Amino acid sequence: MMKEITAGLALALVSSGGFATEPTTSLGGKAKVEFPDRDKLKEAYEAPGWKTLWADEFETAGLPDAAKWNYEEGRVRNREDQYYVRNRRENARVENGHLIITARHEPWEGADVTSACLITLGKFDFCHGKLEIRARLPKGRGTWPALWLMGSNYEQAGWPHCGEIDLMEFVGFMPDVLHFTVHTDAFNHSRQNQQGTTLEVERLSEEFHRYGLLWMADELVWFFDGEPVFRYANAHAGASQWPFDHPAYILMNLAIGGTWGGREGVDPGMLPSEFVVDYVRVWQR
Repeated sequence: MMKEITAGLALALVSSGGFATEPTTSLGGKAKVEFPDRDKLKEAYEAPGWKTLWADEFETAGLPDAAKWNYEEGRVRNREDQYYVRNRRENARVENGHLIITARHEPWEGADVTSACLITLGKFDFCHGKLEIRARLPKGRGTWPALWLMGSNYEQAGWPHCGEIDLMEFVGFMPDVLHFTVHTDAFNHSRQNQQGTTLEVERLSEEFHRYGLLWMADELVWFFDGEPVFRYANAHAGASQWPFDHPAYILMNLAIGGTWGGREGVDPGMLPSEFVVDYVRVWQR
């Protein structure tokens, strides 16, 4: 979410019922990625023995739990339309067991849109383990929600040196496409060689789905509804390619417009727009 991502990659369902992806490569092209070890990865993801390290089930109505969540505030990145507001129920509230992040058309500190970006910076971070977030995406041209991780050394190292893992990104002008991406010093949008893939899924704004990550010492593996969809390996070529031996914090936000979300304009009639999160769970062995 620190950047604009090249879109338009395809994902096909293979006859076995598994997924095969075509991610961007280090040269910006496409390379078929399949999962011959699919069953092993699913077993590792679903196996007993994971211990809950941190979670929010969003069971208490009102503002998000201040012991677990912090906020970004202001006009933060990517020339987006929204002003991120903190501690405001109109933009982030817990209701009926869900966190609801809402973007609204209203004037605020020079912006015409308000929204929220919840972060665990200063509250919680982790290194290696399993992360899963169940969510239902907003709809409408101009929406740009994301679930992601940023290296906790962001303020010291800067982006992209700190490393970024995009568990899920979505832009409303491609309503049936999910994006899974990783950014490092060596591979990022500024170099036009970010590593990632896309997945075509219908009714993303009508149904909840599970977005998961296995963060291991030698590999990152993304999961969608329990199926592996993308992987990024540690090539042991240094921190420029693998900055993921250090803790990272969680971010969840709903942006409007900007360099990518607003590429085909913003439909003002779709506001207010809601990004609904059912739970956030982190486990370790």
